[in-house]
This record gives sequence, C-alpha cells and structure tokens, in this order.
Amino acid sequence: MKFIKENHLSFNVIFLIFIIFSTVLPTKINSTENPNLKHFDVNEIENLIKSYNFEPYFEKYNKYSKALVGIPYVSNVLIGSEKKDEVFVIDLNKLDCFTYVEYVHALANSNNYQEFKNKVREYRYYKGEVDFYSRNHFFTDWINFLGVSKVEGADLKEKKTLNKKNETEKYLEGIPLKEKYINYLSFKKATKIISDLKGSKNHYIVGIVSDRIGLDVSHVGFLLWDKEGNAIFRHASSKSKYMKVIDEDFLEYIKNKPGIIIFETK
Repeated sequence: MKFIKENHLSFNVIFLIFIIFSTVLPTKINSTENPNLKHFDVNEIENLIKSYNFEPYFEKYNKYSKALVGIPYVSNVLIGSEKKDEVFVIDLNKLDCFTYVEYVHALANSNNYQEFKNKVREYRYYKGEVDFYSRNHFFTDWINFLGVSKVEGADLKEKKTLNKKNETEKYLEGIPLKEKYINYLSFKKATKIISDLKGSKNHYIVGIVSDRIGLDVSHVGFLLWDKEGNAIFRHASSKSKYMKVIDEDFLEYIKNKPGIIIFETK
C-alpha cells in the first residue's frame, strides 16, 4: 500500500502493527494443536529412549508417539533418487507420515540411540543396505520388516501395479513396477474390527488404502484409544490447516476412504 500523505505514515504504521497483533497472535494462542518446538538431536533422542525404556511395551509406544505430537509435517524428507545418491536420514524435527511411524516403531524397539539408528536402517532398507533401490518405498513392502502382525478380517481385495502412475510414467523412476494383491477392510468391516479391538492397550499401524492403481496406501498413522474409549488416529497430517503430527477422530477420518489395513504392534 502506498501512503499519499507523509503525515499519515505514523498512523498507518501503528494501525498495521495493531492488525498484525490482533489477527496473527490470537490464532497461534487459540490453536488446539500447539507446535512441538523441542529439538531432537542425538542426545535428546537418547534421553527420550531412556525416559520410557523400562515401561511396558504399549506404554512406551504410546509415549513415544505422543512425544512427537506437534512436530511439523514436511514432505519428501528422505534424500535419494535415480539421479541422486541416497543419504541415510534421521531427523525427528520434520516428519512425513511414513517416517513418523517408522521412528516411533524404532524408538519402542530400542534401548539406546545406536539401536534406534540400526532399527530405522533395518526398517527402511532391504537388508539394511542404504541405497535408493533398496529402500522400501511402498507400505506393503516396508511393513514386512517391522515384526508386526496383520489384523485379519479383510473383506476387499484389489490388484495393484505398484509405482505405475499412468501408461507412460512411474511415481519413482528407476524402481520397477510390481503387481500385488492388496487385501483390506471396508469402512463397514473396519468399524466392527475397531469395536472388537476397543480396550486393547496396543497401538496399531494403519495404512489408508489408495484409490490409485500404482499406490498401495495414500497415508499411514497409528490407531489408539483415548481415556474415554474413542478411537484416535495419530498421524503426521499434510492438511494445510494442520501440517504437523496430530490426533483426530479415527472413524471420522476413514469414513470416506476406500479402506484400511491394520497391523498390531505388539
């Protein structure tokens, strides 16, 4: 905005400052999900592991996943491609949905930072080999390395050609196409399964099935229950109004999705 009269400058500057403070600051203060400003360096990760190391497994899982609530969501946090050398990344200060689940699972299954680092490598890469071509890019490949068990009861089945974007393109250049049948739960069946699981102290890893032929899932996160017994989806949300790790109502989140796959973390 251009000020025409010089003697109006002070008034307009004061007015502009007033607008900034009256609109931006209250939005941050009233936010229901405050950003997590903690910086997780190696020492802080070590301390986090030690803080809950002697808790029962389900408690460790809950506390590690909760410790990262509020951490910013950032897409494409891993480094590596067909044209760029793979870098082994560990960064708990910016997460996508995949790395959030991966880090929490590694924390819950480690006794110190070095074990945590080794676990992340084992989960992320086939045979632990840090290479773009060895990375477990797709949920249904990656989940096999976590030592979790699938919750049975799938009532839907679909054939996917993983990595196929369209007739001429791939999602990830250099990674071959792979045909795979995906067994998953419809919303109706998932609702019953979740009701049966209610009261469980375990966390569950959930994949939200994608409606695209070349992707097995579109999103991942944790299913757990709050103190009132409500099913909660704890995940790194890419929605513009959140862009961080949050808790949401699980059934509300999945009601319009194609279906889900559930794995028990115990």
